[in-house]
Amino acid sequence: MRKGIRFVLAISLLSALGACSSSSSGDDKAVQLTFSAWGNPEEMKVYERAVDSFNEQHDDIHVEFNGIGGDYFQTLSTRLQGGQAPDLFYLSAGDVSTLIQNETIAPISDFLESDESYVKLEEFTTGDIWGPAIQDDVVYALPVDTNPYLFYYNKTLLDEVGATSPQEYFDRGEWNWDAVEEITDLLRDAGKYGFVQENSHESILNWIWTNGGLFADDDSIVADNDPKTLEAYEFITRMVRDDNFVFAGTLPEGQGTEAMFMSNQVGLVGAGRWLTPMFLDTDLDFDYIPWPSNTENPIETAGVGMGYLAVNANSDHPEEAKLFQSYYTSKEGQEIRLTAQGNAIPSVEGIDDVVLDQQEPEHIQYLVDAREVGRVAKYENTAPGLATELSDIYELMFLGDLSAQEALERAANISREMLGE
Repeated sequence: MRKGIRFVLAISLLSALGACSSSSSGDDKAVQLTFSAWGNPEEMKVYERAVDSFNEQHDDIHVEFNGIGGDYFQTLSTRLQGGQAPDLFYLSAGDVSTLIQNETIAPISDFLESDESYVKLEEFTTGDIWGPAIQDDVVYALPVDTNPYLFYYNKTLLDEVGATSPQEYFDRGEWNWDAVEEITDLLRDAGKYGFVQENSHESILNWIWTNGGLFADDDSIVADNDPKTLEAYEFITRMVRDDNFVFAGTLPEGQGTEAMFMSNQVGLVGAGRWLTPMFLDTDLDFDYIPWPSNTENPIETAGVGMGYLAVNANSDHPEEAKLFQSYYTSKEGQEIRLTAQGNAIPSVEGIDDVVLDQQEPEHIQYLVDAREVGRVAKYENTAPGLATELSDIYELMFLGDLSAQEALERAANISREMLGE
């Protein structure tokens, strides 16, 4: 998962009230575990598939699932500080290091090597999906699945404004930033929104990487010394200024990215598969296309949105929690969750067919293609709280209070400061 992610935090009313939980109460003598995650209403149903399956297989352990609404990590942090946090919980790449540093999450390395574990380290995809979840060769959280970023496009809306399909651009080898500008020009001029731009660092990296730039290498910040990175900041800033893109923070109250897309008010959105179950429950005619590449590569590196499952270091039942953690992220757990209207694609090898066998949307293969070349930012995610600082800077940039150059310099400087360079 999302942010991270940035991952999407739209929650159904029931889950916002803490009432979205697995239906069975379990044996009174069973070990009781609690598990929390973010997600939209359809994602919550996906998570519960694996929870219910685990409970059916274990008479001695019962997992209760509850969604957390609102500001997920703030709520989770408050509960952790108050000793009321769940036994297991989702984390985004940007938050893992914070909880590693304060020893809030339990290492899983030893358990993975045991006979009890449902999954082994070597079963996870060789793609760059771990981010900060492995530090100093210790595994602290497991990738629940993967969510490579790509574009969703509304076929009906693009037809209405006379825009060329992104697939046609792609087939001609012209799916690049110029194509995005041409499409969003037409949408804007028709009184629609072209593309919804988030202010998470993860979303900014998509533009940097697909332009061949870097924000950081393995051990240092290089953003302010890379002209391709500045070019990315300048492009998205100009797109927001010229109303080709709309900054997500300025959308009408109560209108999130997915709602705008489903109501035919925006033509393009950037996300992983987490929006797909919701869109398939409507009559939307939509498809995927890789993130537009501004290099010679037809599919360029973009981000992989990740959610990691971690065990509360203060759980009363750490071994049982790790057992569920390994099951949920195993081939069996991921097959159960990702088959049919799943919300992601696998983080383990050998089960991509559970996604590719689906008939909708047409170009579902692009999800796997994007995962193979995508990556998760690691270096900057090792600094607790940095993701929030960067989001605040990008918000000022999109609101016009900082130029692209100023935002880039601030982002680079605060990153170096918080990383101790």
